[in-house]
Amino acid sequence: MVKKFAEGIAKLEKPGLISHIGPDGDAIGSQLALYNWFRKTGKEPLLFNDDPVPDNLKWLAGQEVIQPPTEELLEQCDGFLFIDGNEPSRFGAMSGYFKETRKPVYLIDHHLDPPEDLYRGMLWDSKASSTAYLVYLLYEETGMERLNSEAAEALYAGILTDTGSFRFDSVTAETHFAIGNIIRHGGINPSEIYSRVYEDKTLAEYHLLGTVLEGIRLFCDGAVAVMQVTEKMMSENGCSQDDLEGFVNYPLSIRGVAVALLLYERDGRVKISLRGKSQVDLNQVARTFNGGGHFNAAGAWHDGPIEKAVKEVVAEITALMDDCD
Repeated sequence: MVKKFAEGIAKLEKPGLISHIGPDGDAIGSQLALYNWFRKTGKEPLLFNDDPVPDNLKWLAGQEVIQPPTEELLEQCDGFLFIDGNEPSRFGAMSGYFKETRKPVYLIDHHLDPPEDLYRGMLWDSKASSTAYLVYLLYEETGMERLNSEAAEALYAGILTDTGSFRFDSVTAETHFAIGNIIRHGGINPSEIYSRVYEDKTLAEYHLLGTVLEGIRLFCDGAVAVMQVTEKMMSENGCSQDDLEGFVNYPLSIRGVAVALLLYERDGRVKISLRGKSQVDLNQVARTFNGGGHFNAAGAWHDGPIEKAVKEVVAEITALMDDCD
């Protein structure tokens, strides 16, 4: 699978690398590692995302070349790679272009249920810990000598963030083997990367976190924890949606909580982040609300208002849980 995929994308002379909107560490890390992979073959890809790179990832080398896609820029490419997402709608305002183009579109991703008919080739595994892990397999297949320190840092950041610092169920012996190789061949410092990703927060972010934690509500006999953030709360604390990274994981440490939800207002709608402990298929829940993801981690959207979103999402989860009043 990896060899065939590598042979396919190697035929592209001017690839367009596109990560999903609202990018996270896995999306940006995978995108930049692929950027380095192509550059090692003498090619200069174009990198696209509708949204800016999160502040805690702006230290990654190459992130400055990521730009919003336009039809003029996309026309310069002879093919495309969708990174860390599999539905065209996850890739922003130019999604219609990708549905209509006759240029080859490839997929590298670990989310469930990709529409296979859209892609010339796929490197896809829903059991993979991250998309960055799949990009690592591409390096492993084609030669680890291609892995420089910049690509290694991007891969490490991607796997680190998408595995909850290596604590999620998706982490396996193969994940740790890959991490060992990335450190060894890239000559990188894991402690420094962790610090740059997670230990550069502002006091305003902690004030917002405190407010959000104070407002946690429990449903379903304490099995479902809900946090919500309004635009007013973010404005009053001088924060943005980027500052909410990781908030959703906090309630999972509460005794008895099996599912955590974070709902926040964005662009006139409500964005929903879901995390769980293997008791409810959160991908199934998210797909009910225009989203998707994994069994234990997913994202979705609701037209709002936020209280209506809370009520409907909790009801959907409750219907799937055993012994829930």
